[in-house]
Amino acid sequence: MHSIRKERAVKGLPAAIAILLICSSFLIQGASTHIPPSFSQRGAIYYVATYGNDSNPGTAAQPWRTIQHAANVMVAGDTVFVRGGIYHEQVFTARSGNVADGYITFSAYPGESVILDGTGVASGNTGFFLSHSYIKLTGMEICNWSDTGMWISNAGHIEISDCEIHHVFYGIGAADGTHDFTLNCVEIHHFDLYGFDASPSGGAPCYNGTFNECVAHTGNDPAQNVDGFALGHGTQHDFVFNRCEVYDVYDGFDISARNTTLSRCSAHDCWSGGYKIWQDNITIVNSLGYHNGITNVEVDWDGEPGTVTLQNCNFVDAQVYNIWYENATGDSLHMYNCILAGGDNIGLAFEEMDVSNYCGDYNIFHNDNEYRVIAVAYTDEFSMDDVANGGWANYSGQDLHSLVSYHPESELFTNLSLWDLHLIGGSMAIDAGTPVNAPSIDYDGIPRPQGNGYDIGAYEYAMGPPLMVHVDDDFNASTPGWNITCFAVIQDGIDAVAENGTVWVYNGT
Repeated sequence: MHSIRKERAVKGLPAAIAILLICSSFLIQGASTHIPPSFSQRGAIYYVATYGNDSNPGTAAQPWRTIQHAANVMVAGDTVFVRGGIYHEQVFTARSGNVADGYITFSAYPGESVILDGTGVASGNTGFFLSHSYIKLTGMEICNWSDTGMWISNAGHIEISDCEIHHVFYGIGAADGTHDFTLNCVEIHHFDLYGFDASPSGGAPCYNGTFNECVAHTGNDPAQNVDGFALGHGTQHDFVFNRCEVYDVYDGFDISARNTTLSRCSAHDCWSGGYKIWQDNITIVNSLGYHNGITNVEVDWDGEPGTVTLQNCNFVDAQVYNIWYENATGDSLHMYNCILAGGDNIGLAFEEMDVSNYCGDYNIFHNDNEYRVIAVAYTDEFSMDDVANGGWANYSGQDLHSLVSYHPESELFTNLSLWDLHLIGGSMAIDAGTPVNAPSIDYDGIPRPQGNGYDIGAYEYAMGPPLMVHVDDDFNASTPGWNITCFAVIQDGIDAVAENGTVWVYNGT
């Protein structure tokens, strides 16, 4: 499964095929004497450049030298474009934007690389400190800070887009009542403790956060409890993750925030768990969890009784538990249209609960240890044969229409060895799901259903040319789905996609 990365559009192609760009800070570079193309803003426009001077008027011809000076000057509705270069400074917001006059915007000049580098900065250990509201930050690379790349405190209506944060202790922290914030296409990597964290930090809870196409990966120290995305300490609430990805960290999504939805997300190759759930009313839909060290999903509430819903997901190859349902008195797990395959020990483990807390059906079960597909309190265990023959359904009253796969590499997935979890032609998952609460699209954005019914799992099987393909110059012959949905050349993707289909083009050359 290829990593989610920033993507861009190419114009001037046939109208029958949509060539889409998301999360792009790339535009054809314009002259420095006017506002960059396709940009409108109601307030003043300022410029910062490494060759500027803070005594200048901040125009394109006479830019300022520091981003901090721009922050000190700007008022609601103003924008600063930062020209390419390395800036060794710490930046603090100075005031808020507002609804009437607009956001205060800090933006890299389109097509240019702006790096906020903590190397050699004598005072301060955080790159960008946002303590005001109605702030936008776009196109920045933030690196080499001994503490936090970006800290957001007691702020609301924050938009962070197209940013990369790396080689820091913490990536992005939100605290003290931060609310109504959105992260678009933010990549955080090579961090010591967490990629993103929202916590009260002694103040009010954080809430109403949205993450679109964000990636957290590559923790610095496998001995540490390094989280990709952490929503912690029980009082956070109302978050949405759309097409986010996490890998090479300790825990991927560590969610202790009620009313959280993860849609079309991927957690893989985590040292401990892919999805760790600590609160109520959590939904994971159209998502992937695979090749994680201990669990793909761990559910262990520390709040009020609630429900975790798993809908149309693939959970494959966890070393201890595929799904581990811990201390959950009064809580419930709902699981429909999901594939559980390849667990080394127990597939679905109910540690301290009875089956009255579980509602599920139209799932597919497999486990490498065929005798421990499902375990209840470690005393009642069910093998693949038990599930296939109705023993589990009779015991639990659930999974009356669920199936068992004895050979997932030939019965379910396109290429399990390369983690291509798309459904293979003839898969038992095709048309075998329930339409009840099924999502309208699959992990790739393909409409459901494609055949006579809804498919089980995160992917909907589509015959004929694919409705969606991905183009990336990093793809090669070993990439999962090569010559099926993944291509290295834009024209190859255009030739392969169905009429009225979509070609996603990732950043590259």
